[in-house]
Amino acid sequence: MKQGISIAVVGSVNADYSVFMKKLPLPGETVLAFDSGRFAGGKGLNQAVAIHRAGGDVTFQFAVGDDDDGEFLTNFLSEQKVDFSRILDSGTATSKAFILVDQDGENQIAVVPGANYSPKLREQSFEEGPGLLVLQLEIGNENNLVVAALAKKAGWKVVLTPAPSSEFDPKLLEFVDIITLNETEVTQLVGATDFESAGAELSKLVGLVFVTRGAQGVSVFADGQFLGNVDAMAVVAIDATGAGDTFCGYALAGLAQGLTPLEAAELGTVAAGISVQSRGASNSIPSRHEVDSLMLKRQKG
Repeated sequence: MKQGISIAVVGSVNADYSVFMKKLPLPGETVLAFDSGRFAGGKGLNQAVAIHRAGGDVTFQFAVGDDDDGEFLTNFLSEQKVDFSRILDSGTATSKAFILVDQDGENQIAVVPGANYSPKLREQSFEEGPGLLVLQLEIGNENNLVVAALAKKAGWKVVLTPAPSSEFDPKLLEFVDIITLNETEVTQLVGATDFESAGAELSKLVGLVFVTRGAQGVSVFADGQFLGNVDAMAVVAIDATGAGDTFCGYALAGLAQGLTPLEAAELGTVAAGISVQSRGASNSIPSRHEVDSLMLKRQKG
């Protein structure tokens, strides 16, 4: 498998405490759940694992507290054989995410950031490019701005997943070359009423934009132009947690390996379609062999 150019993820890790139920509760409502579990998650971890499973040349740096959740996440990454560098910030707790998942795979998520906001994450160095730096919004804007500037100075391209969107700082767009986000996020970020005009406008600023649209697939924009849409897979979703990160990781690995944006989008779409059929975020990310096999069947019709 061709690995392509180097990819560095500087991002979040969460101990995901997931609860599975028939329906999500309304405000003030109590519902009974039928199962629960702890999973390895966080947008940074999910994307790093997805890139690794896609065959990408990836390194991952993150911060955890000196606690059981931190050990759990570190052990998970070791078991996955992801190349990582851990910062131990004993002054705070490892980040936790509390996730409610209904029978259709929809979720509600609350995150307690903890060590993800450690200022030690700013202490990065990048060899002269080419390379891809992957960021999200779960490590704090100041951390992202410092790290993005360092990467750009070294000649790397910067990739951003602007989630959670409430944490978005427009200053980041000065550094971003590729952005992956969903239909709601792109309209909120640009201030447009429809995703098509929002995606085209955003791509004038950053270059390449992937807009994930759930069952409607993925739309791709570059330099102000609509490149095309990739159809989603028809699947029965069990848990959509981490599906966007799976798409992002596979699409970026594809780009690093020389695929066109639309080819990379299809690779990511198939991977995400497989992931929603299992519980958990990182646990559900498929292997490249699974994705390639399904891609071949999809292309044959």
